[in-house]
Amino acid sequence: MKIIISVPSNTDDSYFQNICSGFKKKYGEDTAFVKEIRDDIIGGFIAEADGMVFDTSVASKLEEIKRIVLD
Repeated sequence: MKIIISVPSNTDDSYFQNICSGFKKKYGEDTAFVKEIRDDIIGGFIAEADGMVFDTSVASKLEEIKRIVLD
């Protein structure tokens, strides 16, 4: 399986490796990773794996808070 992980440009390698470790636990040690640098992500990450999107980006968290407050 290949997982695309989108991160901000200032992401250090240890943070990226921690993300990969978590996905290896879920999908297995033979999981391959593609690191994609995106300027529109200011924090967190977005991962695409097995047809699923894992969005922990700051923008998505702010949008979630906005929905809670305005509903």
